Amino acid sequence: MFISMNILEIIQILSVFFGTLIAAPLVVSKKAKKRMIGLLAVIAGSFFAIIVQLYLGLYYFVFANAFWLLNACNGIKKIAKTKRKKSVNF
Repeated sequence: MFISMNILEIIQILSVFFGTLIAAPLVVSKKAKKRMIGLLAVIAGSFFAIIVQLYLGLYYFVFANAFWLLNACNGIKKIAKTKRKKSVNF
């Protein structure tokens, strides 16, 4: 039996994979590098979710995912700023 999937279903699976399965354990890590990878996964998952939601006309959910995407970007910015301060304080 052949399983048929269209591109929209693949993008939905990628959204769940990156946004939940990869991101969740890494975002709560104590190590900054793992948190950075987790936040990048949140960004990827949110991006894939936004694509699907725009296609399906679920515009209110786009705002929710944009919120998560912006928070992840803010988290990456804070981690980068903290790393810069640590390297300057040598």
